[in-house]
Amino acid sequence: MERIASVCVGYAINHTGAFPMKQSALLLLAAPLALAACSDPSPEPGASATPSLAPTVSESEAMVPPVSPAASAPAADGVFPVAMRGKWGVNAADCNPARGDDKGAITVGERSVKFYESVGEIASVKDVDRNTLRAVFDYEGEGMKWQRDASYKLEDGGKTLVLTEFGDDAPQGPRRHSRCK
Repeated sequence: MERIASVCVGYAINHTGAFPMKQSALLLLAAPLALAACSDPSPEPGASATPSLAPTVSESEAMVPPVSPAASAPAADGVFPVAMRGKWGVNAADCNPARGDDKGAITVGERSVKFYESVGEIASVKDVDRNTLRAVFDYEGEGMKWQRDASYKLEDGGKTLVLTEFGDDAPQGPRRHSRCK
């Protein structure tokens, strides 16, 4: 005589303590879903809740190899280091101007940096070496002019350009750009 002794999470257990075959298969399938539904997706207060700022560009889509040693010669005062010059994007779409959605692209020249709707010219250099330029820039765009202190730094062997702007009205945190092909 099989008699149901108790019910556990909606599944019957017979008097021997064993699950009937069909019900044990259901339990195995439902257990991961039940655990996922009960888990807390928010991070622990001590855990790092800062999102990654790493670019989403894959090497095959928009990155080029690191710059050659000749390109990493010492920087002249008042100009961007040679290794920084060129087009950079926050994502793969930024490296394809034909798409029309390259709003995160920047183009670094000798003495200026061009954004989607503005251009910044080096006004005064605070620090410069092969991999870093910190300067005050005179910006102009959308009918406005302003100045901002900014730092450009090469990372990942020249594959990543990190832009950090300083000041009360500056964008928060660093922005990472990958070199476009």
